[in-house]
Amino acid sequence: MRIRRLTALAGLVGLVAALPVAAVPASAAARPSTASVADRLVLEPTERGYRGSLTVDLTYRGAEPGRARYVITEPIPGSYENVEWGISCYSSGDVLPDGRTRVECDVPGGELSPGERRSFTIDFVVLTPTRPYAMKAGAGHLAVTVDGSTVTDETFSTRFRSTTGSLADPRPYVRDRQPDLRVTAPDAVTLVRQPDGMFEGRVPVTLRYVGDAPHDSVWYAVERVPDGVWEPWTESCGINCVEGGAFMTGEERSLTLIVSAPADTPVGELGPVDIQFHLSRAIAPDVDPADNRITFTVTTVEAP
Repeated sequence: MRIRRLTALAGLVGLVAALPVAAVPASAAARPSTASVADRLVLEPTERGYRGSLTVDLTYRGAEPGRARYVITEPIPGSYENVEWGISCYSSGDVLPDGRTRVECDVPGGELSPGERRSFTIDFVVLTPTRPYAMKAGAGHLAVTVDGSTVTDETFSTRFRSTTGSLADPRPYVRDRQPDLRVTAPDAVTLVRQPDGMFEGRVPVTLRYVGDAPHDSVWYAVERVPDGVWEPWTESCGINCVEGGAFMTGEERSLTLIVSAPADTPVGELGPVDIQFHLSRAIAPDVDPADNRITFTVTTVEAP
């Protein structure tokens, strides 16, 4: 009796061993990393144009620490806000034929740990006056990669919320095609001898921006100075720069150029200074570059 039972048990074991083993699905063995983002960017009205953010939720399922990057193509030229909180980007942005910028950056926070979930935001700003009606613009594009593998690649629409809080019945947003900067300054400056023997004078400059054509900032180039006169500069940011970044429609800014000369400079009229102001990363030439130019004559005098 015992021999028969052992024989039957051995036969059962052999039968089980012969049965096919079900394959484990690859997705269950190693699920891929994922990233998700809203399909619409909503720009909210503020005291200075419109602002909005895309929030990206990233889940990393790699077995070893990994690095993630995102590639963003802005929906509106000049709307991607350059990050100021430590993100490494691999260029200042490639400008597409329609004026939009495409830029690749590291996902903030450093390396991803296996199983980590991380959220980050991508910010946008449009420096145009807010309206009592909703508006819509073209689509942007976002791709996220982890160690070179794409985890999301999608487009998103853009909507401006009205000042009354509505997103319904949007009108197309139409931005100015050409920038229009206008700069004014006095036509003469007097440099007065200082207690240390040097000469110094100040030139008040007013900049006004007309329209909402995109640009990043304003800077200036000194094209001519009299012999012995040093290149004009500003106390706020030094040589060649204008503080404050991009301009709003109708915005005016004032700056003071400091003009100086060494102690051995002759007293009297020395000649003109020519300065041209420029728009950085503008999508088109200025409407009238001539009104971005200032010229003033420099004269030195002894202290009264």
